[in-house]
Amino acid sequence: MKSETARLPGSAPGATNGQHHGSPFDLENEGAYRRWRDQKLAGYPGSLDELIVPVEDPARLSADEAAALTTLCRRANMAVYASGVSGAGDKSLPLELGARLGLKRIDKPLTTDEDGVSELAVSGDAEKQSYIPYTDRALGWHTDGTYNPPQRRVRALLLHCAGAAASGGESFLLDPDIAYIHLRDENPDFIGALMRPDALTIPANIEGGIERRSEQAGPAFAIDPETGALHLRYTARKRFVSWADDGADDGAVKGGLECLGRLFTGDSQYIHRVTLKPGWGLVCNNVLHGRTAFVDGAGEAQKRLIYRVYYLDRIAGTGYR
Repeated sequence: MKSETARLPGSAPGATNGQHHGSPFDLENEGAYRRWRDQKLAGYPGSLDELIVPVEDPARLSADEAAALTTLCRRANMAVYASGVSGAGDKSLPLELGARLGLKRIDKPLTTDEDGVSELAVSGDAEKQSYIPYTDRALGWHTDGTYNPPQRRVRALLLHCAGAAASGGESFLLDPDIAYIHLRDENPDFIGALMRPDALTIPANIEGGIERRSEQAGPAFAIDPETGALHLRYTARKRFVSWADDGADDGAVKGGLECLGRLFTGDSQYIHRVTLKPGWGLVCNNVLHGRTAFVDGAGEAQKRLIYRVYYLDRIAGTGYR
């Protein structure tokens, strides 16, 4: 990241009406940004080990365990917990854990069961096989819920590993705050462009002539009105996605995406990689993430099974305000 102060473009969308006054994410407020940036980087975990919290039982977090996870999510928007409780067959475990961290409003994507817990595993169901999380294929960088409207932002998610594959399935993780800093230090115009209200469009999901999910256009980076925290919509996929770049911003959307791409493929100390073991899990404020391909074994004990829950809340105590 460049450390020098770059030229400031016009305000980010929404900044001029006063609703983001004082926010470090307002492009006109360089002083607030520098103070937030320096504090963020000074307290940032330096390794994956610093993000791991041992817990005895994920479904019954102690006060100290919950506080440790929350503190890490305040610093890095994510934490990994490590236990010996796989919870296979018990979908209430991730729900109990989430509730302990203040996560209550559950979002239910198309392929999710009524309880809000998705079972991510190689599926024989034809409908689910059209979605990469239900296959053994690699999953590129993304945030979840990019297809949701603003009133249903996926602010947090929980992944609990109930079973691990014979090989592969490594997760890679990056705090969106770090991506924002990387882009803003490189060129603030990248941020202004990615805050455009039409920056990222996910086309409608139409199956068999029936619209199952409407088209959703919106910014990539946005300031969450509920918490004042930064929110990111992003996907690295090339199909069924449209990024704005009509020349009005001199190609800054494309430039910002290319800058992010270099961050993803570089050797950044801020990208963490972990292969979740049975009983381990990730709690986060919808960080950038993806996973490598994996190979299941012949027996049930070597098949990957992840319980996933989306939340409309952020983890309690981790908002900017």
